[in-house]
Amino acid sequence: MFLEQPGAICLVSESRGALAGFIVAESDGITGHIVTLDVAPEHRRRGIGSTLLELAERKLAANGVRTVEIETATENEAGVAFWQGHGYREFGALRGYYLDRHDAYAMRKRLEP
Repeated sequence: MFLEQPGAICLVSESRGALAGFIVAESDGITGHIVTLDVAPEHRRRGIGSTLLELAERKLAANGVRTVEIETATENEAGVAFWQGHGYREFGALRGYYLDRHDAYAMRKRLEP
């Protein structure tokens, strides 16, 4: 199971006993990777994604991670803006990354120790 692997992180946000959002990340040495960040549609625009990301970044940094990478679909304008707003910058394009049909940006952010 993925979450049993060393360096795996999962943080969950609940609202009234229901899942509001979650983030899954992993690390290997000084490099971390956000596997997914999802917020339920009815809970978006309330800061849940930002809070989950901040907590995951803190946890990764505490584990020695200095750079975090993510992938996001190039046509997902809101997603690209979210990541850029949190300090992530594009460093490449991944052709056919999603189901061999949709391109993605590879993005990264440097974490402070």
